[in-house]
Amino acid sequence: KSAEDCAHLLGAIAGFDERDSTSAERPAEDYAGELERDVAGLRVGVPDEYLREGLDDGVRAAVEEAIGTLSDVGCKVVAVSLPSSSLAIPAYYILASAECSSNLARYDGVRYGHRCESPRNLEDLYFRSRAEGFGAEVKRRILIGTYVLSEGYYDAYYRKAQRARRKVRDDFAAAFGEADVILGPVSPTAAFRLGEKSDDPVRMYLSDIYTIAVNLAGLPALALPAGFDGGLPVGVQLIGNHFSESLLLALGHRFQRESDWHRRVPPEFEQ
Repeated sequence: KSAEDCAHLLGAIAGFDERDSTSAERPAEDYAGELERDVAGLRVGVPDEYLREGLDDGVRAAVEEAIGTLSDVGCKVVAVSLPSSSLAIPAYYILASAECSSNLARYDGVRYGHRCESPRNLEDLYFRSRAEGFGAEVKRRILIGTYVLSEGYYDAYYRKAQRARRKVRDDFAAAFGEADVILGPVSPTAAFRLGEKSDDPVRMYLSDIYTIAVNLAGLPALALPAGFDGGLPVGVQLIGNHFSESLLLALGHRFQRESDWHRRVPPEFEQ
């Protein structure tokens, strides 16, 4: 429920796993022990692209309030630019869907995943197991991923998305030459109610515009409650360079010592 909680949890699960090929071989840090580190003088970058058209006024106000809070504790706010931000959503949903299609091919009801009842034959086993075992969003991503990886479309979609990903990563690398941490909104709107956008997946995907670029660049980020807009929660995020989790948690902890948004609930849910 707080940056401090996250520090304790990360300290418990961090570290090299010799059975995980994606695990970085580097010593774990004392994240909880670093929470009280001095954050005065830290350069907090604010991307101009994150505060342009498309951001709700209530979310912009929350971001500006967070900027003020960090300024008050001694952080230096600097302007940075992430010019390839608009490429993040199309690149991510091509790449993520392609990976989804490839990785989930093994879930056929034979060795992995759900297995249908009383299949008539092997083909029926495959079809029904995958139809029953995957939800609508997973099926959508499998279909998109299979399409972009198919012959004749690989270069047109997947390879171009990889190039866009490189542009996004290069933008962040340049920004971290000017800032230690980047601050921005989590979403262009306040949190939406459960099921509110289920019938409009494209609109739901667009809500990820500020977070997906972080995933593409392989960077750590910390989302923090920062206010309400129309009675619904608004979040801001701190984005750090590679392996800067300790810094993010310390800055998030300091922010939460200066504000109480993480302890408040939307007015309509107050008991």
